[in-house]
Amino acid sequence: MRKNNIGFMGLLCVFVFTILLAGCGDTKVAQEQDSSQQQDSSQQQNSSQQQAAGGTLRYSLLDDPISLDPAMFYDELSLNVGKEIFQGLVDYDYSSKKIVPAHAEKWDIKENRIYTFDLRKGTTFQNGREVTAEDFKYSFDRLLDPETEAITAWIFENVKGAADRISGKAKDTVGIKVIDKYTLQITLEKPYNGFLFRLTHPGASVVDRETVAVAGDRFGGLGAKPEEVVGTGPFKLAEWLPKSVIKLVRNKDFFGRQAYLDGIEFKIIADETTTLNEFRAGNLDLIDRIPPGQKSLVEQEFAGQTATGTIWGVEFYGFNMSKPPFRDNVKLRQALNYAIDRQGIIKAVLEGNGIAAGTALPPEVPEHDSSLKGYGYDPDKATALLAEAGYPGGKGLPEVDITYNNRETHQKIAEAVQAQWQQIGFKTKLKPLPLPDFQKEVGSGNFTIFRLGWSADYPEPDSILYPLFSSKAGNLLSYANPEIDVILDEAQAASDQERVALYREAEKKITDDAPMVWLFYPKNFYLKAKNVQGLETNLMGLVTFKKISISH
Repeated sequence: MRKNNIGFMGLLCVFVFTILLAGCGDTKVAQEQDSSQQQDSSQQQNSSQQQAAGGTLRYSLLDDPISLDPAMFYDELSLNVGKEIFQGLVDYDYSSKKIVPAHAEKWDIKENRIYTFDLRKGTTFQNGREVTAEDFKYSFDRLLDPETEAITAWIFENVKGAADRISGKAKDTVGIKVIDKYTLQITLEKPYNGFLFRLTHPGASVVDRETVAVAGDRFGGLGAKPEEVVGTGPFKLAEWLPKSVIKLVRNKDFFGRQAYLDGIEFKIIADETTTLNEFRAGNLDLIDRIPPGQKSLVEQEFAGQTATGTIWGVEFYGFNMSKPPFRDNVKLRQALNYAIDRQGIIKAVLEGNGIAAGTALPPEVPEHDSSLKGYGYDPDKATALLAEAGYPGGKGLPEVDITYNNRETHQKIAEAVQAQWQQIGFKTKLKPLPLPDFQKEVGSGNFTIFRLGWSADYPEPDSILYPLFSSKAGNLLSYANPEIDVILDEAQAASDQERVALYREAEKKITDDAPMVWLFYPKNFYLKAKNVQGLETNLMGLVTFKKISISH
């Protein structure tokens, strides 16, 4: 699941019951109409595209993606680049708030358990080879193959036979079946309402098995060559110079609507001040990071060139629940939640570009319980709970590291949190790390408190609650609550009405357990050149580059 800006497991569940195509029972999804509408829309867009096509967009990344292999798409950097190179069975359109065809032109769903997909004929990989159902079976089974060690294996973990495949007991996933050259069937162990949404994740993209066989470990790896990253998306890799730039060019053989841009240059610039200065110098066309405290100035300097949007995610400080002082001490964890002045941090550091968070689910999520207040700023209550936890005034507590990647904004937030915890007697030491070092440290569990920004990977509350709080997901917190595991499992198979109650019950129990300090629900902030058109903000927090054009 996606982690913002750190490299771990990233939107809107806009009334899931209304946008879940084939929500329950035996349903044939009427995609013929959607497909024809999409073709008509495509023709209209193609006519206007003649005026807007061309140009290369220069966009900043804070570091190299961990990988451009869909099996490893679990960080925002990999997703932002990789989703333009690869394509899956279905996609999610944020404008219409619908799941739309990609390689699958239509599908049939029985009992929310048996999914049959009819593929488009004649689509090709970027090397010219035709895409068939065998390629999708290979790609999905590859994620479950224990030798792949795929981070995105979770997408198919509830497919029939997935457990045996992951454990190495089986050489094939029985629930992924080729019916014929252009028909694929996926059978789940039990009904799951959100499975189609999971398939919109770029990790569920088709890969070229011949490329994987030749490239081996180089497939999608750091600095991979174009022939080592072959997908079917609207853009294809042209060059990857680590710590410098990643260049994509338009895939002229893409089966969907052609991108407007000739190409994209992802320039790797870790420092936010440098990023803004490069934009001012005309060396970047679009950025999503500015130095803390400069939002108002930037909005004045570049009037009409900024855009903001809500992200379906949460920024938090996570506790290592596997060891003291946080293991088995809920009052300590609650005390640290009450000690944070979230509104003050949002005002001073983010200039209002965020919403105070006291629970796991953002308020826009239909399953969020608006009556659940969560944690507000109450230093007196924090002091009392700290004493009840066995540490009056912080006495007896060791100094604890706060680990985070060393962005300027993260530094300012860490300094504010450190000062507020100090006021109740909880002493900390700030531990900023370069992004790769931070990823390794948190991934290995070698931390006491760590900072993370989490955005949903697909439009389901399950995409936040399950990976963060289910022990089955191997969550980064080492958090294990059997009650939560059961509730989240039941919610996946529940009817629409039942699932709302289950997710709200889970959210309440997780909030009471306080395995993390919720800070704020983030917002996107983009700064674009005057000639950049078609930028859409969405609740996933990723840029849809194929919709962007550069006017001349």
